[in-house]
Amino acid sequence: MKNPSKHLSFTIYLIGTILIFSLFLSCDETEEPVYQDREIYVWSHNDYEQERPLFQALELGFQMIEADIHLIDGELRVIHDHPENPEEVPVLEEQYIRPLVEIIRQNNGVVLPESNVPFYLVIDVKTEAESSFSELMNVLEPYRSYFTRLENGEWIDGPIHLLISGNRPQLDAGDADRMAFIDGRLPDIGRGLPTDLIPLISDNWRNHFAWDGTGDITEEEFEKLQSYVRQTHEEGKIIRFWATPDKVAVWDVLIRAGVDVINVDDLEKMRNYLDGNL
Repeated sequence: MKNPSKHLSFTIYLIGTILIFSLFLSCDETEEPVYQDREIYVWSHNDYEQERPLFQALELGFQMIEADIHLIDGELRVIHDHPENPEEVPVLEEQYIRPLVEIIRQNNGVVLPESNVPFYLVIDVKTEAESSFSELMNVLEPYRSYFTRLENGEWIDGPIHLLISGNRPQLDAGDADRMAFIDGRLPDIGRGLPTDLIPLISDNWRNHFAWDGTGDITEEEFEKLQSYVRQTHEEGKIIRFWATPDKVAVWDVLIRAGVDVINVDDLEKMRNYLDGNL
């Protein structure tokens, strides 16, 4: 079976040659495009806050969908902050897992038929890490065959990659059985953590950069961004920043610097941007 770390590294090294989106940025005849024909991931941030959670992001062709969860009275509720009335909040299985399974069945075993890269369901844990993760594994056990996973030390491909963010549990890269990957942080770079445990490095843009898309990014900050990207890619991982403004100028800079995953709240605007309509 495929080792997901090898698959992910292969994806990274082919950025610029494999196409998912046609990314042609309009420019003057005397100027080169900022980028073109780049392969990127789009991360639907706080997806449950969209008008049509899950379905809107998938219809727009986006490959990373984030759901925040709270473990409340034995139920995994999908919401950003602890709710006053938990019973009014959707549970994870009903809002995301069952619909995803049905989509996969309709699409002959895949989430996005036109995509050549893994699909990620991102679970951002807001309550205590270990107990929330334990309950998540209980909920997902009946759907195990739909997830890329380790069984008896061998990788088995599934249409969904499960990525745990937020309050992350302690997972051992040496485990023989596992059904989850961990969303890393910038301090994880250089620690020798395997890609088949931590395929992605994420961090808060505001903790590292002052630029908010107004005017031009400074040369110093752009070089710093490129350095983070380079170090991440050297480990065979991909990189994302959250808290980035949904601005064309910001997306231009991220893609020009080689950032692989664009964190987005305004999905329609991003789709228009990728299609060259902004």
